[in-house]
Amino acid sequence: MNQGQTILPPELRSRLQAQLGHDFADFEASLADTAPTTIRLNPRKQSDFFLTDQQVPWCEEGRYLSSRPNFTLDPLFHAGTYYAQEASSMVISYLIKQHLDLQRDLKVLDLSAAPGGKATLLHSLINSTSLLVANELISKRNSILQHNLARWGAANVVVTQNEARRFAKIPEFFDLILVDAPCSGEGLLRRDPAAALEWSEGNVKACAARQQRILADIIPSLAPGGILIYSTCTYSELENEINADWFLKESGFHNLEVDFPEDWNIQSQPGGAPGYRFYPHQVAGEGFFVAMFQRSGTAVPEPGRRIDRRLERPTPADSRWLEKAQDYAYLQTDKLRYAFPAPLATHYFDLKSQLRIRSAGLFLGKTYPNGLQPSPELALFPGLSSGVQRLELDGSTALDYLAHQPIALPADLTAGRHLITHHDFGLGWINKLKNGQYRNNYPTAWRILNRKA
Repeated sequence: MNQGQTILPPELRSRLQAQLGHDFADFEASLADTAPTTIRLNPRKQSDFFLTDQQVPWCEEGRYLSSRPNFTLDPLFHAGTYYAQEASSMVISYLIKQHLDLQRDLKVLDLSAAPGGKATLLHSLINSTSLLVANELISKRNSILQHNLARWGAANVVVTQNEARRFAKIPEFFDLILVDAPCSGEGLLRRDPAAALEWSEGNVKACAARQQRILADIIPSLAPGGILIYSTCTYSELENEINADWFLKESGFHNLEVDFPEDWNIQSQPGGAPGYRFYPHQVAGEGFFVAMFQRSGTAVPEPGRRIDRRLERPTPADSRWLEKAQDYAYLQTDKLRYAFPAPLATHYFDLKSQLRIRSAGLFLGKTYPNGLQPSPELALFPGLSSGVQRLELDGSTALDYLAHQPIALPADLTAGRHLITHHDFGLGWINKLKNGQYRNNYPTAWRILNRKA
């Protein structure tokens, strides 16, 4: 059973009864069940863990877990080998694979990206010469987004902090835009029954109006032939089908249908209304709505561009840290050094001139006369050079490291900087001093605060 029974507000209950008809009793009963625990594996950090767990039907990397672990106490979670994400929302992977050519270079925007579930999913789908812009307006949530993308090992990413209307400054730029819109959250009440006390029809209307503003603001930045995905975690027709219909009429886009196997129980709407619904009594997931639209026109291949002169070629020092240092361009600002994959190197200064950027590319670290002080983000990057010194820790010792607790170092460990790993996946750095002591370089802001199971 769930931690608390979800008691639907009368207005919401009445509306859902009308929407679901004879299915309402099964729906209401499902709200007393425990929500499934699901994760999504990182294809760029493949491990042997969770491979035998049941797969989420619409996402190759999605897994249902038999019980909910304490993710905070799993070093592999901190290493970014998987992300804890709700199952229904993973369907975005299925939509994209059905309608986009993922072999071509794409420019992708996740407009409301925090905490990072869908942004990391998008990053797993695109190739290494594509570009992901992950945007989050709220500062605190933006910091969480940056951390989660760093864990994921993402380098071809720009994290921005802008309102939707700001993206009109870069017209017809993106091939794919995901608008996972702020909503009334009705589909997640099973996970948080107390949230039902805060629900109101007035908030539903306010959310629907805000969603329309966001959709209207983002239209100019989608390229001809580009695709826009609109999703919410609510059951409200006002926020879902009615808004989708409004968007089609206002934008001139056309609706894209998605072919789902019948036994997945994903509901299309009668009368040809755009979008698809997930209900917890029909799928192993939470309430969710998603629709897919395409802008008219044909995408024009972007002409080749030289990398900006403000960016540098790799140095021998860069090759010490990156396995394929020649695939990157580099930016040195004061003591800070960044590596930009090709797509980012081409567009970085264009984006920077119009958007507020919080992070971009791979932050390598700070440079000093005696060399680079590597960043925490670099420790989590899967493309590190094989020549980097490593220290493998078991699970308990790795947690001590992540909590800034003392750890015992091997007596024969050489002085200098070492990458801390668990099952060969990077976690962070330590610096062993010549006097035998060491410094834990794991960021204080990231450390585990509670080691209790």
